[in-house]
Amino acid sequence: MHTDLVIVGSPRSPGLPNDWSAESLLLATGVPFLLLPESRIDSTAEHVVVAWNASRQARRAVADALPLLISAQSVTILVVDPQKNLRYGEEPGSDMARYLVRHGAKVSVERVQSHGEPVANIILAYAERHDADLVVVGAYSHNRTTEMIFGGVTRSLLRDAAVPLLIAH
Repeated sequence: MHTDLVIVGSPRSPGLPNDWSAESLLLATGVPFLLLPESRIDSTAEHVVVAWNASRQARRAVADALPLLISAQSVTILVVDPQKNLRYGEEPGSDMARYLVRHGAKVSVERVQSHGEPVANIILAYAERHDADLVVVGAYSHNRTTEMIFGGVTRSLLRDAAVPLLIAH
């Protein structure tokens, strides 16, 4: 609770005590986490994907990642299934893009459809196809009961990400 950022390996790698997990620490501390898969420890954040769902948690993740976003060569605001969320407004992702541009980031907005695929898979596949060095995402922006029963985007990203994640709650 007395740090700006916690850096850990992926949940599949050793490093945390057995009774700790990135998931439980993220919920308990409120500190953003940078999860580094073993294969990507030496990468820099030149091409960043922000998984944007217009939630408080996603906004927090963007604020926590702001120094990285400003220094990146490119930032993509990725909006999945924009028609399913009224919080996006008329041009989903454009308000957040303007916010980041005002800070000096080089931003584009991509709107994609999931076609019923899990949203985490869409985010990770997009990041892989576009050689992203980092994915920024807000954690647990859906109802906790729903997240616990169905797993949710956060749990899937924590489990499956092959790209570094900056994740905040």
